[in-house]
Amino acid sequence: METNLKIIEALANGINPLTGEALPEESPYNSPEIIRALFSTLEFIKYPAKKQPKVKKTLEQKQAENLENGLPKNAGLPWTEEQKNNIAEQFKIGKLVSVLAVEFERTNGSINSELKKQGLIEE
Repeated sequence: METNLKIIEALANGINPLTGEALPEESPYNSPEIIRALFSTLEFIKYPAKKQPKVKKTLEQKQAENLENGLPKNAGLPWTEEQKNNIAEQFKIGKLVSVLAVEFERTNGSINSELKKQGLIEE
């Protein structure tokens, strides 16, 4: 891989990677479009995470992914204020964490965590 990078770098800099000599003016590697393409390729190879745009998933995509992975539909997703209020009310009237987890389509750990944040249960 390192050898391949050196070859691309040499070509991008107008150098024959085999001889170390400057490429002739008429060489396609001296074309501005080719030079930009080579430098872009080098940048992508050296820093792949930097150049790949992060695509934000929709709520529906995240939920579908959770179900595909065998998780509850809303696992790991943020709580809305309405959900926070609703879970507090449900817990106060005596619903069990396991029942709330099924109803809210979350994990037991998520339910416990939210109830702790609201001060309804202790660590």
